[in-house]
Amino acid sequence: MKKGLVLFLSLLIVCTGIFAGGTKEEASAVQDGPETIVWAGWSGEEEAGKDIFQKMMQQYETSSGNDVSWVGWTWADTAQQLLIRLQGGEQLDIAQVDIGIFNTIAQTGTLADLEDVFGAEYLSSTFPASSLEVGNVDGKQLGLPWSMAAITMVYNPEILAKAGWDTVPKTLDEFEQCLADVKALGGDIVPYGVSTKDDTAAGDLMPWLWTFGTSIFNDDGSVNLGPEAVETIKWYQDMLKKGYIQMDIGRGDARQLFAQGKMAFYDDAVVAKGQAVSNGVAPDEVVNVCSAMERPVLKEGDPAQSTMWGHMLVIFDSSKHKDAAAEFAKSLIADDMALEYFEKNGMPPVTISAGESEAVKNDAYLKGFMDSTKTARLDETARMANASEIKTIVVEELQAALLGSKSAEDAVESMRKRLESL
Repeated sequence: MKKGLVLFLSLLIVCTGIFAGGTKEEASAVQDGPETIVWAGWSGEEEAGKDIFQKMMQQYETSSGNDVSWVGWTWADTAQQLLIRLQGGEQLDIAQVDIGIFNTIAQTGTLADLEDVFGAEYLSSTFPASSLEVGNVDGKQLGLPWSMAAITMVYNPEILAKAGWDTVPKTLDEFEQCLADVKALGGDIVPYGVSTKDDTAAGDLMPWLWTFGTSIFNDDGSVNLGPEAVETIKWYQDMLKKGYIQMDIGRGDARQLFAQGKMAFYDDAVVAKGQAVSNGVAPDEVVNVCSAMERPVLKEGDPAQSTMWGHMLVIFDSSKHKDAAAEFAKSLIADDMALEYFEKNGMPPVTISAGESEAVKNDAYLKGFMDSTKTARLDETARMANASEIKTIVVEELQAALLGSKSAEDAVESMRKRLESL
């Protein structure tokens, strides 16, 4: 076993029990006078985030009389550094986490149940249910939504217009017709850049499985892959045969081809905008060549499927400043600050009220992502320690079906058996 993995597992084991000692009174003690809360994460270390993070802290300090001490690392180091700080018993009150980091920290048992901190009514009246679900583990609200949007479908309006489409396809039948019309344009345009390699292929497959009416796993963790899974794989095979999709396409490949105007559709998060800008598109013109849409549905009335992406805030159960940390968190997600964060860094706000603001509603680029977020679901492997192994199996069987070495039926059956054996 590699040394890094041994260290990680050791820290995880230690962290699950480091707060067993100490009394309830000690854990909830409140200082007289100003309090200092420790906030940790990574975005405040990045050049683009330094100014707005300073303003976030200063605004809270001015209004509350309390102090905020920032502790930051690179994104890649944040999960491990949080574990090290917890293991060492150093003060840690609130932290920024993304969905992957959240899963790692939640497993340590060191996070406070935010229903106890904020109250269930505040949470349900402030955030969409789909956003809250991302931070809910076994009935406990361990993560507070901060900035979220779905990974959904992105399209090039100029290419669609050339193909005769002035609106996006809403149903699967319309989507297939649109892909056919794009294909008929000729040239080297890829109609749909769905991922067919690496982990992103499994990520792209999930919402299509949901669209067809099945999933990889049941709610109890058992393998599902109902008959609709075969239909989904056959649909992929048909798209490949017709030249609507290609082999050997991953998220990075799709981003590059799309930014070059050589792809009509692909799946991505709000960061797609940055790729377009880096390829020379003016920020206020991005929507002309890069807009988001809800995924087409099997039949009208079905909910559009997508996966959640974004950042959360967590409060640690060991904190002696939970109330102060909660008030700080409220200041971060308050409309004025959340909208400024969105304006300066492109991080979409997640509260119901901010979503109804004119700044968000009138943002043509963001609208499709926000609409998709309303019915988005968590990646099925997000809470699983063996997520990488699961995705490898899914991708291998999908590729086998697409390359013709297995039928759709055999690929799904093999996928089921391999997943059940884990």
